[in-house]
Amino acid sequence: MGAPLVISHNGASGDYPDCTDLAYQKAVQDGADVIDCDVQVTKDGIPICMSSIDLMDVTTVASSQFASQAGVISDIKAVAGVYTFNLTWEDIANNLKPMISNPFGQISLSRNPRNRNAGKFMRLSDFLAFAKGKKLSGIMITVEHASFMAEKLGFGVVDAVIKAVDDSGYSKQSAQKVMIQSTNSSTLVKFKQLAKYNLVYKIDEVVKDAAPSSLADIKKFADAASVSIKSVYPESSNFLINQTNPLVKSLQSAGLPVYVYLLMNEFFSQPYDFFSDATSQINALVHKGGEGGGVDGLITDFPGTAHRYKLNSCRNMGDKTPYYMLPPQRGGLVGVIQDKAALPPAMAPEPVLTVSDVAEPPLPPGWFGGEGCGGSLTGGAGSSASATATPPTPPRGSASGGLPTWSSGTTTAVTTPTGWWRS
Repeated sequence: MGAPLVISHNGASGDYPDCTDLAYQKAVQDGADVIDCDVQVTKDGIPICMSSIDLMDVTTVASSQFASQAGVISDIKAVAGVYTFNLTWEDIANNLKPMISNPFGQISLSRNPRNRNAGKFMRLSDFLAFAKGKKLSGIMITVEHASFMAEKLGFGVVDAVIKAVDDSGYSKQSAQKVMIQSTNSSTLVKFKQLAKYNLVYKIDEVVKDAAPSSLADIKKFADAASVSIKSVYPESSNFLINQTNPLVKSLQSAGLPVYVYLLMNEFFSQPYDFFSDATSQINALVHKGGEGGGVDGLITDFPGTAHRYKLNSCRNMGDKTPYYMLPPQRGGLVGVIQDKAALPPAMAPEPVLTVSDVAEPPLPPGWFGGEGCGGSLTGGAGSSASATATPPTPPRGSASGGLPTWSSGTTTAVTTPTGWWRS
């Protein structure tokens, strides 16, 4: 399939609502090399593909009968939400509709209104079944909030993902690699202990470089890294600044392929130096040497745009690369602004990633009993998830035991699943 690796972001989420069957179908049709699933967990313990743990962000829950369940969980976000673990899979699948993402809605730049609520939600098992056999080099499963789920909900999401992957037959094939992405080193450490997947550490802050000690630490649990576009091309007010960050080269020198996020087609998402053009931005990001970013993969809402770029016959021509295929000079556009009052504000230097940014305590123990086990994960209305509880310890595979009872805010949630086991 060749470089750069084209990785979908919630499927072809620029064309259809995130993580729906239609978004994944479009991503495959458009030539994605890897399709992705952000895993969340429902009240009945079913792993699903949903780009946000808060259903307010990506579904019609705000106008549904479940809107009254909104509450603040400070561990996750400061504003009220209705979370995936507040509702069962049947509640979500039968009563809610997906909503297309609109990252530039504040400037009235909306994505296709015809597809606003198109598509169906998918469980992780549905996603795995769909991807298997497709012309893909792999799948990427993103796992966040694993510590919260284990400590506050008693749910072992790492075990849930591994079981779903095993049940789908992915552990018995080599045609498609399984990639696990997380911003939490503790989550990737746990996966590394339990399974042989390709682990991707997502650096979720803008940094200019990584200290040698942090690179050594990342290498202990990750096989690749994903970084923000702004870590590759620093900018101010949509102008590239005259600064070259060594982060990509540092990661690659440590043996870590680098994937960049998040690419979009909307003109407002590209600095003016790229002519506010998605293809020009892609060309600069993947170009090796000079002003190029030199990344190994692209994480994008529009896989079709990245795949189309890969078909360009003028790529990889070395010294014979046409002038129009060369990346723009960093800070070149700012340099021609004559009116000093019109210059973008000076930016403070980005920090360097250190070991303290990477290291985390181990994941708390959690429980997992498989899909349909009858478990209940809920914080309820008005909860803040500030309380913790120690779950009982049934034998592995026991039919007894359960998630902890936990109390928070004005709601007490009691959970009584069967067949759960310690992760």
